[in-house]
Amino acid sequence: MTTIAAALAPLVLPDADGTAVRLGALWEEMPAVLVFLRHYGCIFCREHVAQLRDHAEELRALGANVAAVGVGGGFQARDFGDRAGIDFPLLVDERLEAYAAAGLEKGKLWWALSPGNTLRRFQALASGHRDGQAGREPMQLGGSFVLAPGDVDVFVHRARGFADNAAISVLVDAVRAWRPAA
Repeated sequence: MTTIAAALAPLVLPDADGTAVRLGALWEEMPAVLVFLRHYGCIFCREHVAQLRDHAEELRALGANVAAVGVGGGFQARDFGDRAGIDFPLLVDERLEAYAAAGLEKGKLWWALSPGNTLRRFQALASGHRDGQAGREPMQLGGSFVLAPGDVDVFVHRARGFADNAAISVLVDAVRAWRPAA
């Protein structure tokens, strides 16, 4: 059975400035937290990236790389990254190749109107986050992964709804729990 890390490892995506990054290089020597965003205007993605930003130094201190993947062009990625104040790579997957390799699905329109989604939207708004312009693939669901050397899937979270993001504390705990193979 192929791991998600092995499926993603050979893929090459540009960062916001157009520099090519082979995904597997992120976890070749140390674990990596890799977060897939729905789209750059998604309020839940903005909230999730802000939380990731606030814990990026802690994750790096634990020996992990941190990166995010988004759908759209380099300009959108740069703008999103600048507004979010992130200092980790924001990679661009315009053709959704990495999303497909990670097994990330698309949501349903009626999910946006569900009571749970509406409640989460109000919570995100109350925390100071705002929706932006919908991206090219507004129905794309995200995911969060902790991947490690040897193409090991340490933690896998594929979103099952628009507001379904892995808690940052779970990602931090997964990095803490990872131990290199002896």
